[in-house]
Amino acid sequence: MLSGLYVKTAIKFAKQRLLPKTQVGDIMVQHDTGAHAPAMGGNYNGWLRPQQLLLRTDGTVELIRRAETIDDLFATLKFMPKVLKK
Repeated sequence: MLSGLYVKTAIKFAKQRLLPKTQVGDIMVQHDTGAHAPAMGGNYNGWLRPQQLLLRTDGTVELIRRAETIDDLFATLKFMPKVLKK
């Protein structure tokens, strides 16, 4: 079964499919993720979105969106903490 950090429990991208043996550091590419694509994505459970890479037909790879940072996650938050008095 293939799932990940951004996947709800009931959603699986690959089930009963043979996949090659992987090792730590291997990269898996998944095309056509539907509603799980970045255009429909959000910061589900506070996870930062990863970088987005474009694989061109000539084999080159281009960074098209940088990975989000914790500052990005809180950039639009306006929060004034209450001052607690003793």
